[in-house]
This record gives sequence, structure tokens and C-alpha cells, in this order.
Amino acid sequence: MRQPRIPSPTGIYHVMLRGINRSDLFFDDMDFMKMKKILRSLSQPTVKPSGIKPSICHIYAYCLMTNHIHLLIAERDLPIGEIVRRIGISYVSYYNKRRDRSGTLFEGRFRSEPVGDFEYFCKLLNYIHMNPVKAGLCKKPEQYKWSSWQEYATPTINQDSAICEHKIPFSGMSEDQVREVVISNNSSPEQFEQFTPPIEKFSKPLSAEESIAIVTELLPNGVNFSSIKEMNKVDRLELANKALERGVSYFFVNQHIGISRTTIYRNRIKLKSYT
Repeated sequence: MRQPRIPSPTGIYHVMLRGINRSDLFFDDMDFMKMKKILRSLSQPTVKPSGIKPSICHIYAYCLMTNHIHLLIAERDLPIGEIVRRIGISYVSYYNKRRDRSGTLFEGRFRSEPVGDFEYFCKLLNYIHMNPVKAGLCKKPEQYKWSSWQEYATPTINQDSAICEHKIPFSGMSEDQVREVVISNNSSPEQFEQFTPPIEKFSKPLSAEESIAIVTELLPNGVNFSSIKEMNKVDRLELANKALERGVSYFFVNQHIGISRTTIYRNRIKLKSYT
């Protein structure tokens, strides 16, 4: 009898998907890019003429290996089983059509482990990103282009192509501190105790409505949400930084305040040079 999945108290799971009979899932860059596109469509809000469509889940890390996939993923409105089902259906449909085949592609039931605390969360970040190194595909995680490593290691990454929003679990940490957690197998959460957020904070990203409410609250007198982009850039940059401190995502800031993650990063570097 199939055992029920152990529910995660945080809604966060380490998920692993394998090819059936350990067969390959990805054969070329097009296959890898398609899976990244699917993950992004589920993990990031989408802007439509009718408004913002919230993300279905939240992805903290991923690694696409030749015959298996690692995900560090958080439920939102849908249970983990439904999220993984959507990933599988989308990719199998693409894969079968491209290769003129039919039938399943993934191995039976996917594996999942509940993530209950920040320490295990940090260990999984390291484990997932070090997978290609341990498999002998590269010597350093930054040499492998099909994982979320670059989203942690490169603060200037194009937000339009990003899958992970890593500022939520690491609110208050510098980019260097985040990278240390991600790459160090020996990093101890005690090192970062002052930054460790409540588990519920990094398991539940802000909704579009919550983000709008926060940004509206931060607006200067006489400015409404619909006219934000009419503000000068200096004021919008200040607004963006305040919104990020309150947990609003870079994606939302980019779309509604008109300030990119690259601009924010460069401004912080500039300010540091004067201190």
C-alpha cells in the first residue's frame, strides 16, 4: 500500500523527479530551456491586461541534471502533488511532440522530503547546487548553467528570466552572506542567527494584493499607485528599497515601480564606495 506523503509544516519540500528507468530527460539546450520556462511560469507572477496573476508556487532552488531534477519548492494555493503534476504534464507534452512519441517520461511517484527548519533549508541549498560537481560534470557550481546557482551568485541577473526569489528566506543578509550559505557545506545557521527569519516568512511570499498595499502605504502624500512611474528616478529608487525591506519581490518592484534589480545593486555598490 502506498504510504501518504509526510506533510511539511512550512509548505516547503525538496522534490526529486527522475526519468523512467533512469532514462534521460534532457538531450540538448532546448530541452533544458523548456523546463526552465515551465518552472518560471509556475514560480513567478505574470502580468496580464486584466492584472497580475499570482505565482502557483515558490521555488528557492533548482538543478536540472541529465536524467533527474532537484527542486526546493514551496506550496502556495496548490498542494505539492498538483504543482509537480503540472510540471510533468507541461514537459512531457513538449517532449513527446518534439520527438514524435507518446507515453510517460517520468518515473512513477516523485520523491519529496518536508523541510521543517532553516538549518535543513540551508543544507539543501548546498546539496542541490553541488549536485553537478559531485556528478563530475564540473569542478565548481558556477560552471554548471542549468541550476539556480547563477541567481544566487549574480545579483545583476535579468529578473525577466529569473525563477527563484531568494530574498525572502535571506531577508537582511548581504549577497556575500547568502552565497556563503549556498556554497558552504559547513555553514551553520548560528552564524546568521540575527538574519534568520521566522519559518512562515520564507514559506509564504507576499501576494500581489499585499505588495500593492505595502507600496501604497510607502508612497509620499499626493502620489497614488497608478502614478508611481511619474515620480523621478531617485524617489522611485528610494521607494523600491523600502518596499524590498518589507518583503516585496524584485519582480513586483521592477514591474510597478520601474526599478530593476541591476539598478538597485549598482546603487548599493555606489553608496558603499562613499562610506
